[in-house]
Amino acid sequence: MNITFWTLMVLMLLLAIGLMVYPLLKTRQQTSLAYKDSNLKINDEKIKELDLDLKEGRIDQDFYKAAREELDRELLIDIPAESKETVSLQNVDAVRSHSTLALVIAVFVPVLVLLIYLDLGMPETSEQSFAANAQPAQKEEAPSIDEMARQLEARLSKDGGTVEDWIMLGRAHKFLGDNGQAAKAFTVALEQDENNAQLMLETAEVLALNNNRVFADDARALVLKAHALEPDNANTLWFAGVAEYQYENYHEAIAHLTKLLPAVTGEEEIANSIKAIVIKSRQALIAAGEEVPELEMLLAQHGQPAKAEKTEMSAVSQPSVNDSSVASLQVSVNVSDQIRARFKASDVVFIYAKAKQGPRMPLAAQRVTLSDLPVTIVLDDSMAMVEGMNMSAFDQLVVSARISRSGSAIAQSGDYIGQRDVSGDGLNGAISIEIDRAVP
Repeated sequence: MNITFWTLMVLMLLLAIGLMVYPLLKTRQQTSLAYKDSNLKINDEKIKELDLDLKEGRIDQDFYKAAREELDRELLIDIPAESKETVSLQNVDAVRSHSTLALVIAVFVPVLVLLIYLDLGMPETSEQSFAANAQPAQKEEAPSIDEMARQLEARLSKDGGTVEDWIMLGRAHKFLGDNGQAAKAFTVALEQDENNAQLMLETAEVLALNNNRVFADDARALVLKAHALEPDNANTLWFAGVAEYQYENYHEAIAHLTKLLPAVTGEEEIANSIKAIVIKSRQALIAAGEEVPELEMLLAQHGQPAKAEKTEMSAVSQPSVNDSSVASLQVSVNVSDQIRARFKASDVVFIYAKAKQGPRMPLAAQRVTLSDLPVTIVLDDSMAMVEGMNMSAFDQLVVSARISRSGSAIAQSGDYIGQRDVSGDGLNGAISIEIDRAVP
């Protein structure tokens, strides 16, 4: 606390107390003197009357002398000397009450001021004021994704925009869970860039998410077109395999997914998810009466021996892509049964990466539901919501997984979150996050 503030406060308080108490302390002397002056005046008037009576002959000299002596005795009785410690009985109560009032004011006023001061709060220091003023300013400089999406959509609706602008808008809507609006934005971008395989996959993904994770005709057509443009791309192989499996084209699903297996060597969770779909496709063909090679033979053709364990993967999640030119992070997310019980299975889980020191906006994000956990997803540069603001542009990231009861992209009290710091070579690796603490 500033010493100048305290000094001025104490001085002003003492001055205020002095102004109130001083008149009360002076009451004793003033009351005694006022009483004395009043009696002397009355005595002088009586003496003047006696002098006048003697002069006009109404009384004789002996009576005059006796009357004067009587007046002097009364005056001595009624008016104590100033050196005495008490005054007349008529003023004792008044004197005592004034002294008590002065004591009450001297003690009560400082206590009252202190209590009011503590209730209203201490003044902020210059550093606190700066921080309080700087925080809103920082928020204005880095708007929320909701606000960014609204502003961008208003600008694009009025003036149009580039392919990158529409992709950015689509990704923002996807992160916010508005897959219908995301699909519209991606569709506009595709009209300007008809041969963008990655954009086709993103459009197909939000269409499937908006259709209970099922690839309808329009979404499947985009996936197959993307596969035709980039037949060896890991993402197109994964989406083509899942789409064909949902359409019961099991031979095509097995062909796409077994071709993908070498690209996910060392990534067991994704490999097991791929094998699970291959196993189901093979079983469906056998049930239809077809002769299908043994599972070991199907997988061995690509150097991948079969394993007993099977792990389901979200039907529209992208597999890991090992590409040294971009950042691609495999994130496994789980939550304890105790925390899971606090939410509904349909509540949203946001998984996203932000720069540890940089923009507040996510650099890459995916959205799943609590029922999907445990889940393994991939965050990579293709998910950037702003051109140039991707994961590989930063050396240090904070990866978070947050359960949101409200579905808001902005963290709120009552949400639960888990976080991990990632840097250096870890940007092209794999991490695990346990959602374990409440957002205050």
